[in-house]
Amino acid sequence: MLAVELFVSEIFLILHGLCFGCPETTAIPETLAEILSYIAYQAKLMKLKPIIILSSVLLLTSCVKVWNQMSELKPLEDYSTQNANIQEKNAMDAKITFINDKTIDGKIRGQKNIIYGFLNETSINKFFQIYDKTGKKEYIYFQLLKEMTIKDYNGNERRFVNRGSEYKSLQENFYDGKIKWFREYYNHAYDGSVQITDHFINEKNQEVNVGTFNSMKNKLKEITSSKPELSSKIENTSTFDKETVIRILKEYEQ
Repeated sequence: MLAVELFVSEIFLILHGLCFGCPETTAIPETLAEILSYIAYQAKLMKLKPIIILSSVLLLTSCVKVWNQMSELKPLEDYSTQNANIQEKNAMDAKITFINDKTIDGKIRGQKNIIYGFLNETSINKFFQIYDKTGKKEYIYFQLLKEMTIKDYNGNERRFVNRGSEYKSLQENFYDGKIKWFREYYNHAYDGSVQITDHFINEKNQEVNVGTFNSMKNKLKEITSSKPELSSKIENTSTFDKETVIRILKEYEQ
């Protein structure tokens, strides 16, 4: 029971920090992705049962206020931070278009990978923190957005879109032509690691998905089957990085 007691004490430290604030010297995870990753990591170390983990997640997320209605937000111009001096290290520039078609240039807070320093996409694709012009942060739900273009921690411009109510998060849009390419990010249920599923949709609205258990090569041949001349090129390709896949999708346009 000692492991459970230690885990619960850790959880309530986070809970107290979220609800009532905490001393600046206390390290409290702030984004939901940080919280969930922290819970998964601690639970794995302590070899706790899933029911304890689930209960802790529900307890923590119930304390975090996440705005999921446009009426709950401030006037949208209050989130325009063009003239605000926000220097927090995890803040990112973002051009956000809301579901009412209004667009603001603001800042959001994400989470960095602790080893490599790049963006953890699951920290911004479902619930995320947005700054107002005073520097205060609020959580908002992804379904209030149509799309969001950010400049990540490596200076890369990236576009995330809301594909509709049947999807559980914003998806990154890599290519938007006859074939559209979206990437979905989510956390592994056991260890919290970031997982991906790629979605390809052609001009006939046919969709193929590439995940852990299928082949990018085979799925690209399937979605481009109306141009059989691409099949041999895809078959002879050994590495399917972002640039290579986009090159294939551009050839499909010709």
